[in-house]
Amino acid sequence: MVQRGDEIREKNLKGLNFRGFDLSGGIFLSCDFSGADLSGAKLEGGMFNQCRFADANLASAVLVECVFSRCEAPGARMPGASLDGVMFESCNLAGVDFSGADMGHASFADDVLDDASFADVRLEKLSVHGGSLRRVDFSRVLVRATFFRTDLRSAVFTGCSYDKTIFIESKLTGQVFRGQSFENCQFTDADLRDADFEGATLLRCNFKGAQLEGSSLRRVRALQSLFPQVHMKGVACTGGVFTQSIWIDADLEGVDFAGADLEQCVFHRARCGKASFSESTLTYADFSYADLHDADFGGATFMRTKMHRALTEGTRFSDRGGLLPNDPDLFAAEEFSARGARP
Repeated sequence: MVQRGDEIREKNLKGLNFRGFDLSGGIFLSCDFSGADLSGAKLEGGMFNQCRFADANLASAVLVECVFSRCEAPGARMPGASLDGVMFESCNLAGVDFSGADMGHASFADDVLDDASFADVRLEKLSVHGGSLRRVDFSRVLVRATFFRTDLRSAVFTGCSYDKTIFIESKLTGQVFRGQSFENCQFTDADLRDADFEGATLLRCNFKGAQLEGSSLRRVRALQSLFPQVHMKGVACTGGVFTQSIWIDADLEGVDFAGADLEQCVFHRARCGKASFSESTLTYADFSYADLHDADFGGATFMRTKMHRALTEGTRFSDRGGLLPNDPDLFAAEEFSARGARP
């Protein structure tokens, strides 16, 4: 038995049987648990610094509020473990099996998680900062997580859904999210080139500054989502529902919005040259100051659709009924501003 606060230093504990033992609160420094059986053990509140857990068995162990720093644990098994509040910092967790674990508010910073499995884990809020996540598996997880500057290009997200998930400055190039559900998620400055969101639900999501070239947003439901300053040249958004979404300063050159619902969308200063809005719904949409050169609005539905000071050279319309080429209120505001700027 270990008393809370006991310090255990440089012990060789390889292959030993600690099944069901209570080691709560222990401080372990440079100890070797490689191949040890810690299944069902209670390690709550423990601190592990530069310890080894290679191929150790921690199935159903209680690791609540534990701190692991600079530990080596490749191939360790933790299925069904209790990990709420656990912190892993600069650890080697390659190939670790966390499947089915209760992770609660777990935190990972600069860890190696290559080939690790988080399949079927339960999360309240997972935090991942940097590190390596090659081929990490999040299958069938309700992802409530923050990924900061994380490379997730080869991660597996099969059968996932996402709630308040944050992917800040993360790499998701080529990921397949087809038909999945995202709600209140953040993709700020993320790399989403060639990603497949076809048929996905993207409610109230934020894509500010994201790179989406080559991606597919066909038939998405992206109501009240934010796309300011996105890079989306040539992206297919056909048949999507983008009601009340924001596209201020977005690069939408050549984007295909054919048949999309863009009601009450705001495209201020967006670059929409050669984009297609054919057969789209643009009721109360606002293209003020947008670049619409050579864009196609054939068959589009307009109702109080604003194009105040928009560039429309070469733009194609089958019917201009419902268009407001100049907004009198904006004109008045511009005049007032100009008068105030005069000496």
